[in-house]
Amino acid sequence: MFLETSALTGENVEEAFLKCARNILNKIESGELDPERMGSGIQYGDASLRQLRQPRGVAAQNQQQCNC
Repeated sequence: MFLETSALTGENVEEAFLKCARNILNKIESGELDPERMGSGIQYGDASLRQLRQPRGVAAQNQQQCNC
């Protein structure tokens, strides 16, 4: 991926970060990257974000299996 930016004017800087983040998210969703795997080069920053990124069915299954 290549995107020309300017540190002086800030032109396309935000877009570069957004494109990079979208690219990473797409790879996570397709299974190409796994944040849970050591050495994948990415990881979740906060435990609460892991629950946000789980597919809807997975979160419901986890709640049903809870024996609290």
